[in-house]
Amino acid sequence: MTGVGKGLYEDERWKASVIAKTLNAKGLEVFIKSNYNLSPMEIKIRKLIKDFLSRGTLSLYIDITPKVAQLPVDINRILMNVEMIKAIASDLELKISDDMMFQIAWRYSEKNVEEMDPSLEECVYASVKEALEDLIKSREEEGEHIKEDISLRLKKIEDTVDDINRRKDDILNAVRQRVLAKAKELGLPEVHPTVLNEITYMLSRMDIDEEITRLKAHLKKMRILLSSEEDVGRKMDFICQEMHREITTLGNKIPELSDFVVEMKTEIDRLKQQAANIE
Repeated sequence: MTGVGKGLYEDERWKASVIAKTLNAKGLEVFIKSNYNLSPMEIKIRKLIKDFLSRGTLSLYIDITPKVAQLPVDINRILMNVEMIKAIASDLELKISDDMMFQIAWRYSEKNVEEMDPSLEECVYASVKEALEDLIKSREEEGEHIKEDISLRLKKIEDTVDDINRRKDDILNAVRQRVLAKAKELGLPEVHPTVLNEITYMLSRMDIDEEITRLKAHLKKMRILLSSEEDVGRKMDFICQEMHREITTLGNKIPELSDFVVEMKTEIDRLKQQAANIE
Protein backbone atom coordinates (compact mmCIF):
# COMPACT_ATOMS: atom_id res chain seq x y z
CA MET A 1 0.00 0.00 0.00
CA THR A 2 1.27 3.46 -0.82
CA GLY A 3 1.89 6.01 1.89
CA VAL A 4 4.15 8.80 3.12
CA GLY A 5 5.38 9.53 6.62
CA LYS A 6 7.64 12.16 8.18
CA GLY A 7 9.67 12.18 11.36
CA LEU A 8 11.82 14.75 13.14
CA TYR A 9 13.86 14.51 16.32
CA GLU A 10 16.64 16.68 17.70
CA ASP A 11 18.69 17.33 20.81
CA GLU A 12 21.42 19.80 21.68
CA ARG A 13 23.92 18.05 19.38
CA TRP A 14 21.98 16.52 16.48
CA LYS A 15 18.93 16.95 14.29
CA ALA A 16 17.53 14.03 12.31
CA SER A 17 14.67 14.34 9.81
CA VAL A 18 13.18 11.36 7.99
CA ILE A 19 10.83 10.83 5.04
CA ALA A 20 9.38 7.35 4.57
CA LYS A 21 7.59 6.37 1.36
CA THR A 22 6.03 3.03 0.44
CA LEU A 23 4.89 1.53 -2.85
CA ASN A 24 3.05 -1.71 -3.54
CA ALA A 25 5.05 -4.95 -3.51
CA LYS A 26 4.38 -8.61 -2.73
CA GLY A 27 7.24 -8.76 -0.21
CA LEU A 28 9.11 -6.24 1.92
CA GLU A 29 11.96 -4.32 0.30
CA VAL A 30 13.81 -1.56 2.17
CA PHE A 31 16.07 1.12 0.73
CA ILE A 32 17.85 3.48 3.13
CA LYS A 33 19.56 6.67 2.00
CA SER A 34 21.29 9.24 4.18
CA ASN A 35 23.79 12.07 3.99
CA TYR A 36 25.58 10.47 6.94
CA ASN A 37 27.16 7.06 7.44
CA LEU A 38 24.54 5.10 9.41
CA SER A 39 25.87 1.62 8.67
CA PRO A 40 26.58 0.90 12.39
CA MET A 41 22.85 1.05 13.15
CA GLU A 42 21.37 -0.18 9.87
CA ILE A 43 20.42 -3.56 11.35
CA LYS A 44 18.62 -1.79 14.20
CA ILE A 45 16.72 0.41 11.70
CA ARG A 46 15.66 -2.57 9.57
CA LYS A 47 14.45 -4.43 12.65
CA LEU A 48 12.34 -1.41 13.62
CA ILE A 49 10.86 -1.28 10.11
CA LYS A 50 9.74 -4.92 10.34
CA ASP A 51 7.80 -4.04 13.50
CA PHE A 52 5.66 -1.74 11.35
CA LEU A 53 5.60 -3.25 7.85
CA SER A 54 5.29 -6.72 6.35
CA ARG A 55 4.83 -5.83 2.66
CA GLY A 56 5.76 -3.02 0.29
CA THR A 57 8.78 -1.22 -1.07
CA LEU A 58 9.96 1.26 1.55
CA SER A 59 12.29 4.15 0.73
CA LEU A 60 13.74 5.80 3.81
CA TYR A 61 15.48 9.17 3.46
CA ILE A 62 17.41 10.21 6.58
CA ASP A 63 18.93 13.69 6.77
CA ILE A 64 21.42 14.35 9.58
CA THR A 65 22.40 17.84 10.68
CA PRO A 66 25.09 18.24 13.38
CA LYS A 67 24.52 21.22 15.66
CA VAL A 68 28.12 21.31 16.85
CA ALA A 69 31.32 20.83 14.87
CA GLN A 70 32.15 17.16 14.53
CA LEU A 71 35.79 16.29 14.03
CA PRO A 72 36.29 13.29 11.75
CA VAL A 73 39.38 12.32 13.74
CA ASP A 74 40.34 11.45 17.29
CA ILE A 75 42.52 14.32 18.64
CA ASN A 76 44.18 12.13 21.27
CA ARG A 77 45.07 9.62 18.59
CA ILE A 78 46.66 12.38 16.46
CA LEU A 79 48.89 13.41 19.38
CA MET A 80 49.89 9.81 19.99
CA ASN A 81 50.64 9.26 16.30
CA VAL A 82 52.79 12.41 16.12
CA GLU A 83 54.91 11.20 19.04
CA MET A 84 55.22 7.78 17.46
CA ILE A 85 56.27 9.23 14.09
CA LYS A 86 58.90 11.44 15.79
CA ALA A 87 60.32 8.42 17.60
CA ILE A 88 60.50 6.32 14.42
CA ALA A 89 62.03 9.19 12.43
CA SER A 90 64.65 9.67 15.16
CA ASP A 91 65.55 5.97 15.28
CA LEU A 92 65.89 5.85 11.49
CA GLU A 93 67.56 9.25 11.33
CA LEU A 94 64.88 10.55 8.95
CA LYS A 95 63.93 14.15 8.42
CA ILE A 96 60.14 14.65 8.23
CA SER A 97 58.52 18.04 7.84
CA ASP A 98 55.84 19.16 10.22
CA ASP A 99 53.30 19.16 7.37
CA MET A 100 54.12 15.58 6.36
CA MET A 101 54.07 14.45 9.99
CA PHE A 102 50.64 16.03 10.50
CA GLN A 103 49.22 14.43 7.32
CA ILE A 104 50.40 10.97 8.37
CA ALA A 105 49.12 11.40 11.90
CA TRP A 106 45.74 12.65 10.63
CA ARG A 107 45.34 9.81 8.14
CA TYR A 108 45.73 7.17 10.82
CA SER A 109 43.61 8.98 13.37
CA GLU A 110 40.28 8.95 11.52
CA LYS A 111 37.42 7.68 13.64
CA ASN A 112 36.35 4.10 13.08
CA VAL A 113 33.19 3.99 10.93
CA GLU A 114 31.77 1.39 13.31
CA GLU A 115 31.77 3.96 16.10
CA MET A 116 28.66 6.07 16.43
CA ASP A 117 27.66 8.85 18.75
CA PRO A 118 24.97 7.43 21.10
CA SER A 119 23.20 10.80 20.94
CA LEU A 120 23.01 10.59 17.13
CA GLU A 121 21.79 7.01 17.28
CA GLU A 122 18.98 8.04 19.63
CA CYS A 123 17.97 10.91 17.32
CA VAL A 124 17.93 8.71 14.22
CA TYR A 125 15.98 5.91 15.91
CA ALA A 126 13.36 8.30 17.30
CA SER A 127 12.91 10.13 13.99
CA VAL A 128 12.62 6.88 11.99
CA LYS A 129 10.04 5.55 14.45
CA GLU A 130 8.01 8.75 14.19
CA ALA A 131 8.16 8.61 10.37
CA LEU A 132 6.96 4.99 10.38
CA GLU A 133 4.10 5.81 12.75
CA ASP A 134 3.09 8.68 10.47
CA LEU A 135 3.40 6.37 7.47
CA ILE A 136 1.08 3.80 9.04
CA LYS A 137 -1.46 6.53 9.75
CA SER A 138 -1.24 7.63 6.11
CA ARG A 139 -1.71 4.05 4.91
CA GLU A 140 -4.71 3.57 7.19
CA GLU A 141 -6.36 6.68 5.74
CA GLU A 142 -5.73 5.42 2.22
CA GLY A 143 -7.02 2.01 3.31
CA GLU A 144 -10.37 3.53 4.23
CA HIS A 145 -10.66 5.08 0.77
CA ILE A 146 -9.75 1.76 -0.85
CA LYS A 147 -12.25 -0.08 1.34
CA GLU A 148 -15.00 2.32 0.29
CA ASP A 149 -14.09 1.93 -3.39
CA ILE A 150 -14.07 -1.88 -3.15
CA SER A 151 -17.44 -1.85 -1.42
CA LEU A 152 -18.97 0.26 -4.20
CA ARG A 153 -17.58 -2.04 -6.89
CA LEU A 154 -18.89 -5.11 -5.12
CA LYS A 155 -22.30 -3.44 -5.00
CA LYS A 156 -22.16 -2.86 -8.76
CA ILE A 157 -21.37 -6.52 -9.38
CA GLU A 158 -24.12 -7.62 -6.97
CA ASP A 159 -26.63 -5.40 -8.76
CA THR A 160 -25.51 -6.76 -12.14
CA VAL A 161 -25.95 -10.35 -10.91
CA ASP A 162 -29.50 -9.44 -9.86
CA ASP A 163 -30.11 -7.93 -13.31
CA ILE A 164 -28.85 -11.13 -14.92
CA ASN A 165 -31.14 -13.20 -12.72
CA ARG A 166 -34.11 -11.18 -13.95
CA ARG A 167 -32.96 -11.07 -17.58
CA LYS A 168 -32.14 -14.79 -17.94
CA ASP A 169 -35.78 -15.87 -17.66
CA ASP A 170 -36.72 -13.67 -20.60
CA ILE A 171 -33.80 -15.04 -22.62
CA LEU A 172 -34.65 -18.66 -21.83
CA ASN A 173 -38.29 -18.04 -22.63
CA ALA A 174 -37.29 -16.54 -25.99
CA VAL A 175 -35.22 -19.67 -26.74
CA ARG A 176 -38.20 -21.86 -25.88
CA GLN A 177 -40.43 -19.84 -28.19
CA ARG A 178 -37.95 -20.14 -31.04
CA VAL A 179 -37.88 -23.92 -30.70
CA LEU A 180 -41.69 -24.04 -30.62
CA ALA A 181 -41.91 -21.77 -33.67
CA LYS A 182 -39.52 -24.04 -35.55
CA ALA A 183 -41.53 -27.10 -34.49
CA LYS A 184 -44.71 -25.44 -35.74
CA GLU A 185 -43.09 -24.84 -39.12
CA LEU A 186 -42.28 -28.55 -39.22
CA GLY A 187 -45.83 -29.47 -38.20
CA LEU A 188 -44.80 -30.89 -34.82
CA PRO A 189 -46.98 -30.37 -31.76
CA GLU A 190 -45.49 -28.69 -28.67
CA VAL A 191 -45.70 -31.94 -26.67
CA HIS A 192 -43.86 -33.98 -29.28
CA PRO A 193 -40.86 -35.81 -27.66
CA THR A 194 -38.43 -34.32 -30.19
CA VAL A 195 -39.62 -30.81 -29.40
CA LEU A 196 -39.48 -31.38 -25.65
CA ASN A 197 -36.01 -32.93 -25.87
CA GLU A 198 -34.73 -30.00 -27.93
CA ILE A 199 -36.14 -27.49 -25.45
CA THR A 200 -34.63 -29.41 -22.52
CA TYR A 201 -31.27 -29.66 -24.26
CA MET A 202 -31.15 -25.99 -25.15
CA LEU A 203 -32.19 -24.81 -21.72
CA SER A 204 -29.76 -27.16 -19.93
CA ARG A 205 -26.89 -25.75 -21.99
CA MET A 206 -27.92 -22.25 -20.93
CA ASP A 207 -28.42 -23.04 -17.25
CA ILE A 208 -26.35 -20.51 -15.26
CA ASP A 209 -27.85 -21.09 -11.82
CA GLU A 210 -24.65 -22.69 -10.50
CA GLU A 211 -22.50 -19.83 -11.77
CA ILE A 212 -24.79 -17.26 -10.16
CA THR A 213 -24.80 -19.20 -6.87
CA ARG A 214 -20.99 -19.35 -6.83
CA LEU A 215 -20.71 -15.69 -7.79
CA LYS A 216 -22.91 -14.71 -4.86
CA ALA A 217 -20.82 -16.89 -2.54
CA HIS A 218 -17.62 -15.20 -3.77
CA LEU A 219 -19.15 -11.77 -3.29
CA LYS A 220 -20.12 -12.71 0.25
CA LYS A 221 -16.53 -13.81 0.96
CA MET A 222 -15.25 -10.52 -0.39
CA ARG A 223 -17.54 -8.63 2.00
CA ILE A 224 -16.24 -10.70 4.92
CA LEU A 225 -12.61 -10.04 3.95
CA LEU A 226 -13.36 -6.35 3.55
CA SER A 227 -14.31 -6.12 7.22
CA SER A 228 -11.40 -8.29 8.39
CA GLU A 229 -8.39 -6.88 10.24
CA GLU A 230 -6.07 -9.55 8.80
CA ASP A 231 -3.89 -9.40 5.67
CA VAL A 232 -6.46 -9.96 2.92
CA GLY A 233 -4.93 -8.59 -0.29
CA ARG A 234 -3.82 -11.95 -1.71
CA LYS A 235 -7.06 -13.67 -0.69
CA MET A 236 -9.08 -10.98 -2.48
CA ASP A 237 -6.95 -11.37 -5.58
CA PHE A 238 -7.62 -15.13 -5.61
CA ILE A 239 -11.38 -14.65 -5.20
CA CYS A 240 -11.35 -12.11 -8.07
CA GLN A 241 -9.79 -14.77 -10.30
CA GLU A 242 -12.52 -17.24 -9.31
CA MET A 243 -15.23 -14.67 -10.00
CA HIS A 244 -13.71 -13.90 -13.39
CA ARG A 245 -13.83 -17.62 -14.24
CA GLU A 246 -17.51 -17.92 -13.29
CA ILE A 247 -18.43 -14.83 -15.29
CA THR A 248 -16.60 -16.16 -18.36
CA THR A 249 -18.51 -19.46 -18.13
CA LEU A 250 -21.78 -17.58 -17.67
CA GLY A 251 -21.13 -15.48 -20.77
CA ASN A 252 -20.27 -18.54 -22.83
CA LYS A 253 -23.54 -20.19 -21.87
CA ILE A 254 -25.70 -17.16 -22.64
CA PRO A 255 -24.02 -14.83 -25.18
CA GLU A 256 -26.98 -12.47 -24.88
CA LEU A 257 -25.59 -11.45 -21.49
CA SER A 258 -22.34 -10.12 -23.01
CA ASP A 259 -23.00 -6.53 -21.92
CA PHE A 260 -23.41 -7.63 -18.31
CA VAL A 261 -20.33 -9.85 -18.58
CA VAL A 262 -18.15 -7.00 -19.85
CA GLU A 263 -19.44 -4.73 -17.10
CA MET A 264 -18.66 -7.24 -14.34
CA LYS A 265 -15.22 -8.11 -15.72
CA THR A 266 -14.35 -4.42 -15.80
CA GLU A 267 -15.27 -4.08 -12.13
CA ILE A 268 -13.32 -7.22 -11.24
CA ASP A 269 -10.19 -5.90 -12.95
CA ARG A 270 -10.50 -2.76 -10.84
CA LEU A 271 -11.02 -4.86 -7.73
CA LYS A 272 -7.79 -6.74 -8.49
CA GLN A 273 -5.94 -3.45 -8.79
CA GLN A 274 -7.25 -2.36 -5.41
CA ALA A 275 -6.47 -5.76 -3.86
CA ALA A 276 -2.85 -5.22 -4.89
CA ASN A 277 -2.87 -1.99 -2.88
CA ILE A 278 -3.70 -3.62 0.43
CA GLU A 279 -2.06 -6.19 2.64
